[in-house]
Amino acid sequence: MQQRFCACGCGIWVQYLFPNMNCQIIFKSEKDRTEDYLVKCPCCGKKINIDILH
Repeated sequence: MQQRFCACGCGIWVQYLFPNMNCQIIFKSEKDRTEDYLVKCPCCGKKINIDILH
């Protein structure tokens, strides 16, 4: 996993999975790092896209 940041500064963990060579990207919260997958930033609510994370 690697840590990236939303434009608002919120830390988001990114995990890449490659089942059968089909890349899947999973976003997790920095605070609890539970198995809950994120779709939106927990701080600003913006939809998470790997291309906009820093």
